[in-house]
Order: sequence, then C-alpha cells, then structure tokens
Amino acid sequence: MATFTRQYRASALDDVEEIENYRPRGFHPVNIGDEFQDRYKVVHKLGYGGFSTVWLARDKLARRYVALKILVASKWPDCKELEVLQALVKGLTNHPGRHSVISLLDNFMIEGPNGRHVCITSFNYSPGAVAGSRRLRSDLALKFGKQTAQALDFIHSQGFCHRGES
Repeated sequence: MATFTRQYRASALDDVEEIENYRPRGFHPVNIGDEFQDRYKVVHKLGYGGFSTVWLARDKLARRYVALKILVASKWPDCKELEVLQALVKGLTNHPGRHSVISLLDNFMIEGPNGRHVCITSFNYSPGAVAGSRRLRSDLALKFGKQTAQALDFIHSQGFCHRGES
C-alpha cells in the first residue's frame, strides 16, 4: 500500500479544503460561474466538509438561490445522505420540526475528472454575517435551541438519528 505525502499546506487562515482532496474519488473541481444541469449557476462558495463542498447557486428555472452540495465521488453509488433526505421529504408535514430540517429540492449526478458525484440542492438557510459581536443574542439562542430540538424530534420520529462519519 502506497503512503500519502502531503505536497501543499494551506495557511490555517485560509479556511480552505486540502488541495489533495481533489483527486480520483475525491472532490469535484468547481469554479464561480459553472453551471449544472443547465439550471444551477454557481455564484459563491459556502463551505466544505470531509465529504463535500457546498456552493450558493442561482436556480435559473425557479428564480431563487439554493445551496448546491457536491459529494465526493467515493460516496457514489451508495449515498446514505441522499436516501435519508429523500425519506425525510416524505415525512410528516405537520410536525413542528419539519421546517427546521434541510429540505431536498433536487438531486442529480455529474461526471467529472475525479469520478461520479451525487449533487443535492436545498434551500439556502445560511443566515449571513451579523455585524459586531460574535455572540448569539439570548432570544435568538432560545429560538435556535427550540428549533434544533424540534428538528431532532422530527428526524427521530422518521426512524433516523444523526451520527458522524469517520
């Protein structure tokens, strides 16, 4: 088995994913202005994680902004996240936590230089930056806590629980 040697070190201040994750079965390279499905135009990067990058995209058909999540190619064809989101869409619509859970709008596959990637679009729930203090006001913290508890109750009522992957 070959050992992996890191070739590039990003500054801790950059808050960017490791360039080495752009490899076969890894991240899909995306540029601002790229279009997917002749529908979603990438306008800004929202973030990344161990298994995906997330982009703000303009849905030209629905005329709204969406979050476009592109999973690493190693997640195809067995994408548990997509399966869970599809099941939650069919869940109880009158549950108070239903609207605090990411809602699947669309999903599709793309083929790229690093393999096949599952793509998921959802409403963009990004709250944006708040000027001033980095602390959350107490009234907002209470609302956030309540919505989180309701969302977890909804997810559990559908037979799912969250667990991290390692």
